Amino acid sequence: MGECHLHTVEVDSSNLSSPIFVADGQKRGAGITSGLVCVKTLALPETITYNGANIDGSPARGRRDMRTQRLLTIALVFFVLAQTPASQAAGHDKRVKIAVLDLKDKGVGPEVASLLTSVVSTRLAEIGIFDVISREDVRNILTHEQDKMLLGCADESCYVNIGGILGSPFLVAGEVGMVGEKYVIGLQRIDVKATRVAKRVDRQFKGSRERLLREVGNAAYKVVEDILKKRSGTLVLDVSEAGADVSVDGKTLGVSPLAGLRIPAGPRDVRVAKRGFVDWARTIQVEPDDVQALEVTMIPSADFIADYEAKAGSMRIWAWITLGTCLALEATAVALRTYTYLEYDPIEDDYNNSNFRGMTAAEFYARYKDDMDRAQIMDYAALAGGIVGVGVGVLSAYLFIEGDDPDRYQKFRGIGGTAAPSVSVTPSATGGSVTFGFSF
Repeated sequence: MGECHLHTVEVDSSNLSSPIFVADGQKRGAGITSGLVCVKTLALPETITYNGANIDGSPARGRRDMRTQRLLTIALVFFVLAQTPASQAAGHDKRVKIAVLDLKDKGVGPEVASLLTSVVSTRLAEIGIFDVISREDVRNILTHEQDKMLLGCADESCYVNIGGILGSPFLVAGEVGMVGEKYVIGLQRIDVKATRVAKRVDRQFKGSRERLLREVGNAAYKVVEDILKKRSGTLVLDVSEAGADVSVDGKTLGVSPLAGLRIPAGPRDVRVAKRGFVDWARTIQVEPDDVQALEVTMIPSADFIADYEAKAGSMRIWAWITLGTCLALEATAVALRTYTYLEYDPIEDDYNNSNFRGMTAAEFYARYKDDMDRAQIMDYAALAGGIVGVGVGVLSAYLFIEGDDPDRYQKFRGIGGTAAPSVSVTPSATGGSVTFGFSF
């Protein structure tokens, strides 16, 4: 088959009975589907025939040669048409192309301006949805002197021309300067297709060079913020505490528990706050069209733990007290009923069955009347105790279910700097010992 060579080929696929093409600028007919393709060199005769004439214009040597060469040409045409869409599909990318031009120096120095231009390129690339053309790439692409001259102008028409040359739908340009003790940052995003400035971001502040780096990075995010909103991701937060305020980039979005949050792509400052707890804060990278799940564990303060354990412990104590009362009442009711069943039920059964044990009915009744009355009272007491025990048991269950676990924050006790005292009992041959321990 031969080597792979890169050729610019234009073919007319509308009439394959008379295929003609233009190869590397040499016209071989009227054509016109074009593409830059890799064509395998075919082992063909030196002279290729088209419609009865050789490619060099000399007469054809026969119809057989003409048909043979036509079939080879048709095969080449189909190869070109099949390969071009495949190469385009392979190179398809959902990322948005954006070019970053040199930030103009307005008093910070050329080296600092160059560094800040790189910061803009890096921050935009970190977002994950942009195919960033950096300042170095821009200079490499603009190879002609007249193209490079465009970099020196600040007119919107110049930016549109640069975008057209780079094949980028968006450009980011701007300037960084210093007025007195204030840094001044100005970025703008140019929409090449619409030939207008789509977004402007201006910042002024006093501070260090380190802050200047952060502010330029933040301005880079702001200048593409509207694009990011169209490429949002989903953030799912599993917060350990209910009722915590959830905010993203300083804006409160709701109270936990929350369903998935749709958030613009890119780095986002997420904060979860609740009174009595240390704020949870992270900077996370939200990926476009993706779902990201985070587990948020809130750490309570020492004061909160002490107050919580006092309230939860009190409720838990009452839960145990009511449970003990319930068990005592039920046990008493069972004991009373068992006693009357064994001692007095036989007497009552004999009386009801007219088994007077050798006595008359009047004599039997007079002898056992007090026992039967006592049995009836004990039965009523057992019934009442059982009913009250059930009620107390329901209360106990409520206290256990609704009450908080006193040991819920046990693993955080040492974080506040103090720990609860400990007591240990050690048995020995002489009786034993009790040890109190404290941690400070």
